[in-house]
Amino acid sequence: MIFAFYLVYINFMLEIGEPVDVWVLFQKNKIKPAVFFWKGRKIKVEKINLIHTSKNGGNIFYHFSISSGDNFYRLKFDTTKLNWFLEAVEEGV
Repeated sequence: MIFAFYLVYINFMLEIGEPVDVWVLFQKNKIKPAVFFWKGRKIKVEKINLIHTSKNGGNIFYHFSISSGDNFYRLKFDTTKLNWFLEAVEEGV
């Protein structure tokens, strides 16, 4: 009899909600975060995985799900106040 064992590791994003500084690129009609600074670290955006928008009243927010190494981050850009926030972090194993 053969048994197979699988290890399933489920990781959840840790909600942060802290303001961060972000260097961005403007290409054609798109904004792309390139680097952001959090807790004294400079984090290079290696890949933008998903972009979506949300609204709160008349305010429009852009949300960027990004990767850097084995870590995942969610950044939010407030188009009214021109502020950036680190919404959540999932650090790789």
